[in-house]
Amino acid sequence: MNTKKSILKDKAKLNLCIDFVLFLLLAAMAGIGLLIKYVLISGESRNLIYGDGINLLLWGLDRHEWGTIHLIISLVFIFFLVLHVIFHWSMILCLLRRLIPNRIGRIAFSTIITVLATLLFVFAFLITPTQVYHEHNFRNRTNNTSPLIGEQELTPSPEISDEAVTREEQRDKETKHKEEKVHKHKNQTIEEEYEVQGTYTLDYVADKYNIPSTYLCNELNIPQNLTSQRLGRLRKKYNFAMSDVSRAISSYKNQSQQ
Repeated sequence: MNTKKSILKDKAKLNLCIDFVLFLLLAAMAGIGLLIKYVLISGESRNLIYGDGINLLLWGLDRHEWGTIHLIISLVFIFFLVLHVIFHWSMILCLLRRLIPNRIGRIAFSTIITVLATLLFVFAFLITPTQVYHEHNFRNRTNNTSPLIGEQELTPSPEISDEAVTREEQRDKETKHKEEKVHKHKNQTIEEEYEVQGTYTLDYVADKYNIPSTYLCNELNIPQNLTSQRLGRLRKKYNFAMSDVSRAISSYKNQSQQ
């Protein structure tokens, strides 16, 4: 108790403790940022390395949940930074007077810094994101397709002339290519129409697209008592992809319309 009271009374010791906390919080923010950027990767890079339908977790948390922790640490960092400024306010005013002797200049400088800091803190609530449709190239790519096979399909073999290929074989190739193209386009349309993310729960998906959660559980072979868990965790345990959820929603909608 006496040690705590002495630290609170001694500004130098208190400032030193705050500096240590600020340093640890800053290191944690940088570490989590590197974790999200280079370890818990997402999108095309993750599908290319680990294959489709794989979600990366650390201690049971995905990159979005680690992003939430990063935000919380950032808010705590700002709190201690404000304390740091308050305890050094006299020194800051003294240095500011030396830097800007003119009183009006100091007021203008302080106002600009305050406005900029406020805008940088709340700008996320003042903007509207741009909606851009994209093709899911990596989701619909088969894992057993190697660059060599793709190159052989695109580049004719020099040993086989065009005359050696019969019209029937050429027609079969064209038909197969058209069917694959139609199937790929259909899957892309379904995924874009019924977008599902790993942070969604089955209850949220069922409520969003107005379908029974029990239907999704049956289609994905998931126990019905796990509808409140996130799909990112469930798909690793029960071996399904987000595209399977989208197709289940589309199948239910088609059955309802018939």
